[in-house]
Amino acid sequence: MKELWLKHSYDVVKLLINQFAISMFGFALAFATGKSENKTLLVITSIGAIVFYLFLLYASSFDMGLKDQNRVSSGRSEFRPLTGLYVSLLANVPNFILAVLITLGILCDNQVISNIGGVAKVISLLIQGMYTGVLSTNFGGQPLNCCWWIYFLVIVPSLAVCTGAYICGVKGWHLTRILLPETPEEIERKKEAKRKKKEE
Repeated sequence: MKELWLKHSYDVVKLLINQFAISMFGFALAFATGKSENKTLLVITSIGAIVFYLFLLYASSFDMGLKDQNRVSSGRSEFRPLTGLYVSLLANVPNFILAVLITLGILCDNQVISNIGGVAKVISLLIQGMYTGVLSTNFGGQPLNCCWWIYFLVIVPSLAVCTGAYICGVKGWHLTRILLPETPEEIERKKEAKRKKKEE
């Protein structure tokens, strides 16, 4: 784990920054749509923010795998398909800690622990603002943000996306060419096309 941290500490920090940035974006959307008192719009904007967040995670993890591709293909490094998962787990440590505190706060009768759980819930909603709209929907007669298990469940998509994206990066599989660097041939073709347009 120490070796993983030393090698991928930048990637862990990058994933954390992505989460905080999209959280603020999602929270702002939730605040704006919440004023309209339109629950459907609130959920739709929340889903949009979640999709955007997962795409950023995919892009970061794909890039991480792409950087390891040459070392793996040349045999200089062993292919470790769970690298994306481990990096995502490290980046999600704050979310796991908050989820545990929230769970204790909800399930325990102790007033102090309940208060700590309440503070943890507020922090969790702030740093996972993209889920605000979804967590406001009712489940079993209460909002999802009152269910302790949901704070563990919202971590799963990021783990899955980072795991799959890293493998795709190493293997060279891609869902879109947006994330792939241009080859010298492609750059030359674009230059040639521009020259032809100018000549016309």
